Amino acid sequence: MPSVALKSVGRRFAGVTAVESVDLTIAHGEFVTLLGPSGCGKSTLLRIIAGELEPDTGEARLGRNARIGILPQQPVLPAGNVRDAVTKGLDEAWRGESALTQLGMGNMFDADTSQLSGGQRKRVALAALLSRDWDALILDEPTNHLDLDAIAYLEEWLAAFTGGLLLVTHDRHVLD
Repeated sequence: MPSVALKSVGRRFAGVTAVESVDLTIAHGEFVTLLGPSGCGKSTLLRIIAGELEPDTGEARLGRNARIGILPQQPVLPAGNVRDAVTKGLDEAWRGESALTQLGMGNMFDADTSQLSGGQRKRVALAALLSRDWDALILDEPTNHLDLDAIAYLEEWLAAFTGGLLLVTHDRHVLD
């Protein structure tokens, strides 16, 4: 069974079509890329998959007991410090700390999440995702605000990931 299945999904806002008649499945081990210009409905589609929005038409389903990790374009972090934002609930906190270090946040474990820049929030949210086990990942512009070392780490991590992946990016190097 696929981790994510959309059938004839559509969504309108104030009479304007944002998403129309989308069919999509993301199965284990499948890599799907979503490309399109700004404003074409990519983020709306991701919000439907995440369950934040209901489609006006069609059906969006997640696989039974599927663990879906989602990185929004502008992540919201819990109050507290960076380490806790990433490692809370992890049996192996070292995984989160390692991901933070690889993403260039190793010197900010004790920083307050409310004081982080947008790029730092993105790195922390990404570290939280990469330190957990998922059946599928949905990543919206994951390389935004990353330096070359962090991008290399992400590319290596994604190459080893065996779950389903939906990637929204303008970074053609990552796609390659």
